[in-house]
Amino acid sequence: MQPPVSSNTSETLNQYSATRRFITCLCLLLGGGLIAQLLSVIVVRIASSDIQAGGMLADIITQYLANFFLGIAFIVLSVSNLLIKRGLVEYKRLRLPTIILAASTAIVAFMLIPRMDYLRETALLDGLPVLYSASAAYFTTLAALATSLLLIQLASGGVLLWRQLNH
Repeated sequence: MQPPVSSNTSETLNQYSATRRFITCLCLLLGGGLIAQLLSVIVVRIASSDIQAGGMLADIITQYLANFFLGIAFIVLSVSNLLIKRGLVEYKRLRLPTIILAASTAIVAFMLIPRMDYLRETALLDGLPVLYSASAAYFTTLAALATSLLLIQLASGGVLLWRQLNH
């Protein structure tokens, strides 16, 4: 049983109901995009006959979607901070997963994938696939780190969506 809501609190909830629905819509869009990214990366890697080309295509998909995810994360974080300043403290629960999502997305898209592309290009200039080049161990480490950060991104997006849908 819930405690009775004061008229001031109910006025605040009614006043920001459109904003709350907007954040919920953004979180749903983000969650769906993360699932679509995961499925597309898996399908591209499995369906490609060339492992290196499949990895490059999966990285391109990840980089394009990163801009979309970072934009949504920025909007969710900004709007939730505004709501917190206006007295809706339950939006503090969205801060940490949004920051983790944005950080993991930015690290993968703007740091790891460009470095992996550089290693691929230098290996191809030598006439070898990257897995047979001198930097194969480094590339494998970067790929494992990128995969783990993408899983962290997916988990933080799921936590963000769960926290927004379950007040």
